[in-house]
Amino acid sequence: MKTISLNGIWNVRGRKEGYPDTEIRLSAEVPGCVQLDLSREGYLPADLYMGENIREAEKFEGHEWWYETSFECPRVKNNVYLVFEGVDCLADYYLNGEWIGESENALIHHEFRVDGCLQDGENTLTVHIRSAMNYAREQDYPIRSLLSINPDGSYLRKPPHSFGWDIMPRAVTAGLWRGVRLEVRDEIYFSQAYAVAKVGESRFFYTLECEYENVSDVEIELDFSSGESVLKKRFPAFKRGGVCTFSIENPKLWYPYGYGEANIYDGEARIYKGGELVHVRPVSFGVREVVLDRRDPDGADNGQFRFLINGVEIMCRGSNWVPLDAFHCRDASRYERALALVKDIGCNILRCWGGNVYEDHYFFDFCDRNGIMVWQDFSMACGQYPETEEFIENIRAEVTSVIRKLRQHPSIVLWAGDNEVDACFPEYNPNDNYLTRHVILACVRDNDLDRPYLPSSPYISERMYRGGERSQIHGSRLVEDHLWGPRDYFKSDFYKGNRAHFVSETGYHGCPSLESIKKFITPPRVWPYKDNPEWILHSTDQRGNNSRVMLMEKQVRQLFGLVPTEPEDYILASQISQAEAKKYFIERMRVGRPDKTGIIWWNLLDGWPQMSDAVVDYYFEKKLAYSYIKRSQAPFVIAADELTNWHLPIFACNDTLKEKKGHLKVKVALTDEVIYECGFTAKANTSTLIARLPIMYSDERILILEWTADGEDGFNHYVLGNPPLLFDYYRSVMERYGL
Repeated sequence: MKTISLNGIWNVRGRKEGYPDTEIRLSAEVPGCVQLDLSREGYLPADLYMGENIREAEKFEGHEWWYETSFECPRVKNNVYLVFEGVDCLADYYLNGEWIGESENALIHHEFRVDGCLQDGENTLTVHIRSAMNYAREQDYPIRSLLSINPDGSYLRKPPHSFGWDIMPRAVTAGLWRGVRLEVRDEIYFSQAYAVAKVGESRFFYTLECEYENVSDVEIELDFSSGESVLKKRFPAFKRGGVCTFSIENPKLWYPYGYGEANIYDGEARIYKGGELVHVRPVSFGVREVVLDRRDPDGADNGQFRFLINGVEIMCRGSNWVPLDAFHCRDASRYERALALVKDIGCNILRCWGGNVYEDHYFFDFCDRNGIMVWQDFSMACGQYPETEEFIENIRAEVTSVIRKLRQHPSIVLWAGDNEVDACFPEYNPNDNYLTRHVILACVRDNDLDRPYLPSSPYISERMYRGGERSQIHGSRLVEDHLWGPRDYFKSDFYKGNRAHFVSETGYHGCPSLESIKKFITPPRVWPYKDNPEWILHSTDQRGNNSRVMLMEKQVRQLFGLVPTEPEDYILASQISQAEAKKYFIERMRVGRPDKTGIIWWNLLDGWPQMSDAVVDYYFEKKLAYSYIKRSQAPFVIAADELTNWHLPIFACNDTLKEKKGHLKVKVALTDEVIYECGFTAKANTSTLIARLPIMYSDERILILEWTADGEDGFNHYVLGNPPLLFDYYRSVMERYGL
């Protein structure tokens, strides 16, 4: 197979739809986004993230665009395809003036066979992108669709966050946001090649694409290895598609981080015709089995929600993966630094949130090889989506495309139908959702034999919906839940009393550093934050609502009983508040084993500059919470639960498959008075109660926990007592112990 890249500089002309006299011309980068091209050429501000500049992009939402480039015809004119990895969003395609196809989905790739349209010498390719907003305005909206966070996006297959979210600005983008290439494909090739690798019997599924029916002289060869473990098998093709059963002797299994090695088998699937090698396809896979053990509460049974990999229960500790950038053509340039953070902070799971795009292979390859499980939402969030025949077909094609592209990655452990659609609309029975209960379910069933499917997150089953008042479900009966609620004190009853086994979203605000703030707030607006339109916009709200700005202030006041007036002190207080909250959320789940089985907090990294729950800002500067989380979700940590019955329970949280022995010392911060020490044995893959310290609520101080376990040192801290904390005291402890 020969590939010719068509990436680079294209010519673009655009105009407001229906207004020929508004035409503009510019050069455009591919992959790229027309808003960034407009910015680069002076039609929009140079930094669209500074101040309120992002609003300027809205004046181009009604424009249509023509992208154009030229390329030389390849020598071979048979089996030639144009492949577009991502086109945003409503597009018609022309080769040498001849229409070759259309697309209406920015989230998946599109391809067109162009043998008959190629001409000798130079060829001209044109992509006409229509206005997504004009299309949205033309739709007929059922009244229920107006309940959606962003009704404008209901009919469009664009990233849901594009129309504005509480973590992203409104940026209704257009362009060729992923690569474009010309492919000259082999005479015969795999249209599908899928290895389902299990301990014992494994299977390789394939379908062949070729111009002839008879494949009696075609053979397929599998050649894979992981270290010294090798598989090599050759067999005759069965018609145009089939399945080959194979086994790997003493296979090297794939495990999540902390539970074993993330072993990957790399190799090739080859096609021979008449004994001659005619096609090679690289294939990688992992040998592992995924089980989602989920059941609703039933009487005295509190239900369950846990992942088992190769029969081992995994304590999940990780982050929601949200957009890397409002302009997704820049995602690829941020992958390396973002994923390095994932590994460094100790995540063993990421949830790819349903308001995002589908990440590319680079992301999943990293997760495969670093033992990071991926919970993949399909791209629907907080919306009442149409169930017209056209939209259903669009979703069916999208989900099928995504599964076939990504299913070979062993890191993916779950497909989820959407984000919060079940939970957002009490007016409707979520089990009437035809898209998630029928369409997507059928796509998963037909295209993936390896993973569980969850219709929504959080999922409200028919039994749960019928079993009680809808308002009573959250916080008391869901086995997997998103904990947002009042967002008050992080140890309030809402958080402390939640009965979910698995928390797949929860977060707490933390202010970026002053240095970062100065990069996206204009100098006159840097301080103060109250009634400040730029702070409001970057909170993120484009309607002038300051509630999220003031939420951060309230959380500071809640913890310290005061609000510092100097920016540096306010920022530090906010970051302490966030760090203690995230630490509490994670450790509360870990000490709660075996009843608690996982937490996916919100979130690691900002996709644009803002005041948010992220622990690393858009410019990759870490907030205080980053180091707290890194300690709290290490495979082994010692952590305190909450005071109960005159005692403070101390747990050894051991999320490994090896028992650990060691010694614990508990000191009072600043004085270093040792108030307790003991030896301990931490059982494998659970949390073990190792001490109960006799302490009162009135003992308001910070404890330092120091330990040695199997020759490795560690430390943690715990804040005793109730708010308000003494800000200066806390800062002194931070400086002394390097928190």
